[in-house]
Amino acid sequence: MKTEDCFYFGKIGKPKGFKGEVNIIIDKSAPISPSSLNEVLILIGKKLINYPLKSYKLSPKGNAIAQFEDINSESDVNRIKNLPIYLPKRILPELGDSDYYLHDLVDCTVTDLKYGEIGIVREVSTQTSQIILFIETKKDEIVVPFVNDFIINVNTSNKEINLNLPEGIISLNE
Repeated sequence: MKTEDCFYFGKIGKPKGFKGEVNIIIDKSAPISPSSLNEVLILIGKKLINYPLKSYKLSPKGNAIAQFEDINSESDVNRIKNLPIYLPKRILPELGDSDYYLHDLVDCTVTDLKYGEIGIVREVSTQTSQIILFIETKKDEIVVPFVNDFIINVNTSNKEINLNLPEGIISLNE
């Protein structure tokens, strides 16, 4: 499976105990947090590798505890610790026509009413109080808040985002 067929779910955390259990740190922007999983995809180098799970359960803090098949010790866990975990997009619930997942914004062309075509979304961040788009322009990369007041239209099937940005927001990136 390819990364474009998947979404980023989180990463492998510290070992939990000595029998191969591991903490899974679920990314706060993951579109879903399944209550059960039989397998995950771990990105090793540039390749996604399927890792079957013996057990998986959500923790009260919003992360998970899992045990992989054939990973039976703390040293086994340390070999995969901090590696990114992906899940296939096909497990996501279907959305309505005007709805979208944040990961679907990546590679969309951003156009503004005043500025015209700005560039292409390369990353979406939810690490702040508002969603941030990292947009690759012809010259550089700019950062734009992705808030409802600025959004005119989002069409992920056509890979288009139309915004009405406030005066001067582009120049803040210079």
